[in-house]
Amino acid sequence: MSERTAPARPAAAPEPSGTLRELTRRRLLLLVLVALTTASLFHAYRGVHADAVPLRSAGAPGVLAVDTAMDALARAQQGVERGEGTTGDFHTRLSVANQSLARAAAADVTGLTGRQTLQTVTGLITTYSGWIEDAAGQPTAAQAQATAAQAPPASAGPGRSPAARSGALRTAYLDYARSVLGTTATGPAADATVLGRLRDLQAAQQRAVRGQTDFGPRLWLEWTLALALAVALLVLLTETHRFLAGRFRRRWNPAVAGAALLLVAGAAVLVVFTALTHSEMAGSRAVLSGSLTGDAIPRAGARVSGRLAGTGFRAAAADWILVGGLLLAGLVLQALQPRINEYRVRVIALRWPRPRTLGVLGLSLALLAGAGVVAVRAAGWNGSVTLLANWTGTEQDQFQQKVIDRFEDEYRIHVVYQGSSAESEVLAADVESGTPPDVAVLPGPGELAGYAARGMLTPLDDLVRPADFASAWVTPVKGHTYWLPIKTDLKSMVWHPRALDTGAVEQAAKSPASWCLGMGADATSGWPGSDWIEDILLQQTDPATYSKWVAGSLPWTDDRVRRAWTTWGDLVGAGRAAAGSALGRSFGDAADGVLQKPPACRLEHQSSFARGSGAWTKTGAAYVPSADVIPGAAAGSNRWEVSGDLAALLHSTPQSRKLIGYLASDEAQRAWASTQSGFSVEHTVLADPRTDPNERQIVRTLRDPKAVRCYDASDAMPPTLRDAFARAVLRFLADPATLTEQLGSLDRTSRSAGKVPLTSVCSSG
Repeated sequence: MSERTAPARPAAAPEPSGTLRELTRRRLLLLVLVALTTASLFHAYRGVHADAVPLRSAGAPGVLAVDTAMDALARAQQGVERGEGTTGDFHTRLSVANQSLARAAAADVTGLTGRQTLQTVTGLITTYSGWIEDAAGQPTAAQAQATAAQAPPASAGPGRSPAARSGALRTAYLDYARSVLGTTATGPAADATVLGRLRDLQAAQQRAVRGQTDFGPRLWLEWTLALALAVALLVLLTETHRFLAGRFRRRWNPAVAGAALLLVAGAAVLVVFTALTHSEMAGSRAVLSGSLTGDAIPRAGARVSGRLAGTGFRAAAADWILVGGLLLAGLVLQALQPRINEYRVRVIALRWPRPRTLGVLGLSLALLAGAGVVAVRAAGWNGSVTLLANWTGTEQDQFQQKVIDRFEDEYRIHVVYQGSSAESEVLAADVESGTPPDVAVLPGPGELAGYAARGMLTPLDDLVRPADFASAWVTPVKGHTYWLPIKTDLKSMVWHPRALDTGAVEQAAKSPASWCLGMGADATSGWPGSDWIEDILLQQTDPATYSKWVAGSLPWTDDRVRRAWTTWGDLVGAGRAAAGSALGRSFGDAADGVLQKPPACRLEHQSSFARGSGAWTKTGAAYVPSADVIPGAAAGSNRWEVSGDLAALLHSTPQSRKLIGYLASDEAQRAWASTQSGFSVEHTVLADPRTDPNERQIVRTLRDPKAVRCYDASDAMPPTLRDAFARAVLRFLADPATLTEQLGSLDRTSRSAGKVPLTSVCSSG
């Protein structure tokens, strides 16, 4: 019986030797350390040098551009104060200022907020220049006296001499210009001026420069980590060199030695370059700090350019860090891979994961990604929206706290707010340059209707229900709703101390000395007077006549319009010394006279916001309808002028639509109405109970179905006519003898401005 031989079993593959495992482990550790060291050095180096180029190309030029603009404006005003007017270097200085602001906008040091500020400042400079031009157009005292000597005596009009009237108007215009520029404003009001905004922008730029040049805790941590990793890599390279020399009996390993030398030399160069760059950036920051003027500006620019000249070359060295990392990795492989290849390596077959494992892994990754998105959305902002309005100072603070802050908390959308008394000029410039704000709040439906007719506004039909608001404030244009009221005021009111009874008020109204009057309002100076004339025309005629006048169908030279002007002139004493003083007095300070002992004035024709002014709050105020004291007013007419702040959408984005929707909500309307800044005409909010007797009376008038409410006439007119109206008021108050000339000019302006596409300005119910 033959023996059967069992088949031979394959010999087992040899296990990897201890040397192979050690070499493989060292290779992995070295490559990981090379990668980590390279990445950390690159990030830390870029953390310093990445800001060097922006500082040289944008940060420093932006700061110096604002310095140049402020210096040019200050020099222009100094020339005006010396009596040069618009002669000399005035226009050159303004040109320098505007060009410098354009360079500052291009530098974009502070982002969107800075760009909005610069656009606002540009509009304010236009207003400032306009007041200086108007002042320069007034004759000097000598010219006025010479003209008066040649004119018939009757043409001089009542009150002061022509020279005094001309001087009062010139002084008023210069005061308005100073107020807009910010050379006289103090406190919160100064922040809304040209120089105030530029100082705030300069402070923001300085913060940005400090952020670019500071070697803060984050950079210290990054460099500490990077150098610690570099030291660890150097130690491991040294120990690996010792291991290879002992195991393979070779004294030197050129690749490992070269890697160690490359690491030491590269790290040393990076540290030296970083120290040099940081020193030069810190020196540049010191040069740029503070507000520079005159020749110090170009000298500072030259010094900064010299300091930062070499930073571009050193910043480019960041790319060589990555190249050095690749070289280090190559040297590590060159040192270890040939030794690893000398050993037999068992091949391990890879198996594809099971579908169940892949499913669990995919679900886990999806959950982690979803959680990350939720976390980012919860912690960050959902975009931003730009908002332009006319609230500055205290009103801006109230709007920020009551409305904007709540909106940002609820929707996580950042609101970039710009407040300006020259918002019409700012908005016009922004629209022309193609950079309008997302949302604008304007008092004038006439101006908004013009933008709507040009296709500049987005209809709000799906965001606002006109039925929710009183009709005088939501007037459709071509069948669409283009704005919503977020604040309103009742006009046609005469405020007086509560101690005065109605009879005493009517008697006091006959004396010009009783009226508290102030025409100053920065860019919009003159509107308190135009409010007077509009109200007088409404009370002396009827809503139909008033509407025809607003629409441009009733000439300014009509006897009824002229009568409104002369009635106002007689009431306040146009052409007299007191009226001249009113030209230079801010409308916000007009009622301060009631606090004097004895009172310098006792009555003020002003809208409902006057109830919150300091003077009337301290005195204890009440009001009567203006019809009670206007000569020739129709008895028992129940007619009222009203005004409002209207929000419109110029750039439709998800964020801006959210803001419009929020402004239309009961929450926002109620929050804004809770301040002294105005009333809401949203029906449910208007029905809220009021504790103050004046406010209860105002609300009754706003809700009265029998009352006729007509929108502020000048706000419903085209902007060019509105502005011409305000300036004509100032000229008439200084010199009523110019009335015929003023009305003729306004008539020509009205014809050239055209008609505003508003269906009506008066309503009841």
